[in-house]
Amino acid sequence: MRLVNRLALSHGVLGMVLSAALAVTIFTLVDLYRQVRAVRESDLATIDEEEALYRAAWKVEVAARHGVDACELGATDAVVGATFREPERILRQAIQDNAAIASRPFATTAGRYLELVASLTRDKTCQLLRSPESRAARLKLDEDLTDAWIARLYELHRRLEVHEEEIVRTGRRAILRGVGMGLLALVAGWVVASRVARGVTKPLAALSEAAQRVGKGEFAPFPTVDGPREVVELSSELDRMRVDLAALDALKQQFLASVSHELRTPLGKLREALALLEDGTAGHLEDKQLRILGIARRACEAEIRLVTTLLDLSRLRAGKVLQVDEPRPLDDIVREAIAAEQTDAGAQSVTIEFEPVGAGPRIALDGLLVERAIANVLRNAVSVSPAGGVVSVKRTVEPEGPLGRKGPHARITVQDEGPGVPPELRAAIFDAFTTHEVSGRPMRMGIGLGLTLVREIVEAHGGHVQLAAPGPGDTTFALFLPVGRGGA
Repeated sequence: MRLVNRLALSHGVLGMVLSAALAVTIFTLVDLYRQVRAVRESDLATIDEEEALYRAAWKVEVAARHGVDACELGATDAVVGATFREPERILRQAIQDNAAIASRPFATTAGRYLELVASLTRDKTCQLLRSPESRAARLKLDEDLTDAWIARLYELHRRLEVHEEEIVRTGRRAILRGVGMGLLALVAGWVVASRVARGVTKPLAALSEAAQRVGKGEFAPFPTVDGPREVVELSSELDRMRVDLAALDALKQQFLASVSHELRTPLGKLREALALLEDGTAGHLEDKQLRILGIARRACEAEIRLVTTLLDLSRLRAGKVLQVDEPRPLDDIVREAIAAEQTDAGAQSVTIEFEPVGAGPRIALDGLLVERAIANVLRNAVSVSPAGGVVSVKRTVEPEGPLGRKGPHARITVQDEGPGVPPELRAAIFDAFTTHEVSGRPMRMGIGLGLTLVREIVEAHGGHVQLAAPGPGDTTFALFLPVGRGGA
């Protein structure tokens, strides 16, 4: 059986178990919702109606008490009787709206309040209000209304307890069902997983052991394995990968040898500077100390640039997406690159001049990478220029790009006054690990990655970089970047 069929079977079983668990959960939730809805519709709705009757009847009692006070102050029967009209209207409306829903004690007591109002407002209102019989009747009504409300609340509390017990029982059933379905899922998963594992564990273990040997640098051929077709195909792909890794390993060794050679100089300077500080040769941070610290700082900067170049080159060759910024002036990026190299240029007494021609274009690009590309070309130009030399940077906008590229292109040229590029090196100037000696310099320049990175960055933006026809005693590089759409 193919591995995909085994996995489909295992996932199908687990899917059915989980679907059953989901169905049980949904059923339980629906049951709980039904019970809560029943409480709300049958009990809480009724208590709301009875509360409306209770409040309306109590307004009549409040009016009666205010009426007694008004009579004591000398108010007429007509004035006192008028105070009952609004409470009476509210009570009649409440009885009309809620009497059919409310319990019988509430409806009966509310009707007796209407009879009381009718008797008090017929005539001799003040006399009736202050009579002992009236006070006793009102007190009796208040007691009956309060007793009815208390009884209703007690009944509601009892019914809620019943519903609560039912909901708790439903919750317990849901928990037991969930635990049972969970245990069933675990058992089913274990059974299916063990069946699938038995078919692929042995060949995968053999492939894992072979892969570990490759990870340790042993590139012996992979063993032949039996099992699902996918595992056999995986073994073939891993063996092809082993061949590729063997080739990459050889390239890595060459790369590490070149990098180790070039790292020796800046690390040696850093070690020398730190050793002088440790021996106390410079004293307490005097001018000599500052100069020594400057040596260490420049060496560290060189290593940082080297590492950055390696990372950028790895990122571009891995096909990572550019971090394209919003459109910005290209001239600003060129000036930032020049500013980054001014310190080294000043140390070598080299002047960098920038000449923008016409209005500078605004381009959407990865500004940080483009700045590094321009800075790399400038760094090379400064390093080969003699003391007192000038590195000229010029920016123009061409209607078309090189090699038949359509649309306007920004052209950035960097020209130095160095010894120039030997003819035999011009064809491979942008290849990785291509280095050459510069006359008057005691060592080879760089590790051959700076111009490679420049080419990768510019081409990733849809542009082109080239070594312009050099004149005697100088070198000119030209970077073309498309303006507008079709770039990065």
